[in-house]
Amino acid sequence: MPSSSGPGDRVAAAVRNLPVGVSADARVVREVWTTIRFANGRITQPHFESALRVSFRTAEDQRIATATTADLTPEGVAAVAATSRALARVAPREAKFRGFPTDSAPRPAKVAFSRATSALGPEGATRIAERILAAAAAAAPGARIAGAVNVGTESWRVVNSEGLDRSTASSVAQASVLVDRPEKEPPVSGWAEAAHWDAARIDADGLGREAAERMARSAPVAVRPGAYRVVLRGPAVSELLQFLSVLGFGGLAEDQGYSCLRRQRGRRIAPSAVRLVDDPRSREGLPCAIDYEGVATRATPLIDRGIAGLPATDSILGPRLGRRPSGHALPPESPVGEVGPIPTHLLLAPGDASEQELVRSTKRGLLVTRFHYVRTVDPGRAILTGMTRDGTYRIERGEIAGPARNLRFTESILAALKGIELLGRTRSRHASERGGIAATCPAVLTRSFRFTSATLF
Repeated sequence: MPSSSGPGDRVAAAVRNLPVGVSADARVVREVWTTIRFANGRITQPHFESALRVSFRTAEDQRIATATTADLTPEGVAAVAATSRALARVAPREAKFRGFPTDSAPRPAKVAFSRATSALGPEGATRIAERILAAAAAAAPGARIAGAVNVGTESWRVVNSEGLDRSTASSVAQASVLVDRPEKEPPVSGWAEAAHWDAARIDADGLGREAAERMARSAPVAVRPGAYRVVLRGPAVSELLQFLSVLGFGGLAEDQGYSCLRRQRGRRIAPSAVRLVDDPRSREGLPCAIDYEGVATRATPLIDRGIAGLPATDSILGPRLGRRPSGHALPPESPVGEVGPIPTHLLLAPGDASEQELVRSTKRGLLVTRFHYVRTVDPGRAILTGMTRDGTYRIERGEIAGPARNLRFTESILAALKGIELLGRTRSRHASERGGIAATCPAVLTRSFRFTSATLF
């Protein structure tokens, strides 16, 4: 807990000293990040960042507004509180708002955190990047190697006028690597990525080798657009799950009517082997104990044996949807606040098939490592479009027949889910650069995935 003279206590005092009839909550967020980027086989862009900010939200006469500042002096805290009140007076009324969470059960659980990761610093992150580079260069001599390593911590304290005062911290390490041969015609490339709450458990050597091994050794051939049975590796599965989190399990999507699962709650949307849970406490993900409103996190079933669960909520969306806050609140300020509450710690249960068995079960199809530049086409039907990248292969008669040129897909996440036939037994962690949303998932085999156009590379 911060000392009595610290900025956190100044913020807490500002929350608790508001006039009668005005309620508030505030987040004091500290982030410390090191990013090491590398390109052309060498370190090119080391970056270190340390930031402390306050997000101050007031509610007055059911009008709610948020202001933020990086000025945590007494004058800065007073100013952000005053600004938040001024904005609230002209905000639209949130008619169903019932107040901020109280300091009641459930209590936050103790979650995994790596002090060694929090203390790693630029030198330690650089050593991870150097190991990735060395392993990739050894596995693919002469290839071009690029990527990034992100290591850091985020801690936040939430206080509100209902007496809640809770804190948490999360440690994150995330890395990605691209190995390519741009001089080839067409170019060939391979990709690998990983994330963990403990940087020491990132297999840097394995990551470099994996990207190199996924790079084709022969020229990719053109594949006709159409519907194919597809084996999706972890990075591709993670991308689909992260979009599903927003489009299917986001509270705002549900409230505004564009959720792809709005009329399918409690109905079967996938085979019974598909079990997706959001569990911020699990050591299999990137753990944190509370959300950004101070509500204790817990395991929340999203797809239980193929059956669709309920959307995420917070203190704003919960009353609109007739539910209590579920522990999924994000920082309320833009741009994150515009997304609304979503599941951010996704775990897809594994099956019992190896990747080789997924391939052997495919008479004719494609193996896709990852997607690139994915965008939403129709949120109500969860239709996305994007490109395959960095490791796309043809499967013929249950064997990898060779590399394929990249394809554009236009497909519904729900169709891909419904078509799942096998799940891999090994799961891998994937996350955004700073761990804002993460998915731990196996590779999957789905019976039909629609590709709508082809490329020349």
